[in-house]
Amino acid sequence: MKNCPACGENLSAPKSRSGPQLRRYFAGIKAAFNNWPESHQHQFVSSEELRAWLQMKAGAREVGAQIQIRGMNKDRAMMLVEAAIGATKSFAWPEMHGDTLVVFRPKSISFAKMKHEDFCRLSDAVFDVIASETGISQDDLLQEAAE
Repeated sequence: MKNCPACGENLSAPKSRSGPQLRRYFAGIKAAFNNWPESHQHQFVSSEELRAWLQMKAGAREVGAQIQIRGMNKDRAMMLVEAAIGATKSFAWPEMHGDTLVVFRPKSISFAKMKHEDFCRLSDAVFDVIASETGISQDDLLQEAAE
């Protein structure tokens, strides 16, 4: 057992996720949505759609489908898949990989499916994506969310 030299907390005990941590995460994403640049190539209809995209861009994604594209224009296939995803109001992101259209979906961040440490890494990665895409820091987003 390893204890923190400052407070004595057991550092080897697994940490649990917290509601306040999750609320800060969502508040930061909502602030990013409210400040998303109109000039950005991707626009989102809701902070939930932005959250899904950010999480997938940060690497928290899994393959939902793989579709071989043969005899069809790849751009047209991509457009059809994007329209189908939009019509179902689901959060997924299609990408072409050679002749295969891969549809990614965000991994679950539920308390039951993601440990505290994994959520911390994801949260940091999402705010890094926001900063690289918009130039807005996590501190600025969270300060705006607190106001």
